[in-house]
Amino acid sequence: MRFDIEEEHFTVFNLLLLLLVWANTCSWIIYFNLNFRFLPILIVILLGLFGFVLMLAIAIITIYISVQWIRHHNLGWWVLVGLILLFIMSYGLELSVKNIFIREQLFRQEQLR
Repeated sequence: MRFDIEEEHFTVFNLLLLLLVWANTCSWIIYFNLNFRFLPILIVILLGLFGFVLMLAIAIITIYISVQWIRHHNLGWWVLVGLILLFIMSYGLELSVKNIFIREQLFRQEQLR
């Protein structure tokens, strides 16, 4: 039996979307329960654990599908180069923001003198 590739991707997308909706529903129920206190604490803890497990499942499935897609299209080296560039750019951005924050702190200390 031959499956069309769009049908496989559509099924995986629907699975990830369903998991995301359930995880967000758990989070919203917990959020509203903090304000209104309509559920017992055990149910809130179980909903929190269930939401965490669903988010973990989403991450694992997404990483697995991404690795399979990278292997299928022979993009291993391009992805590695992209990750290295992304790391360098994010590290540079972090250092820039840290430098701006330190300069602002020094400027405020000089203003107080």
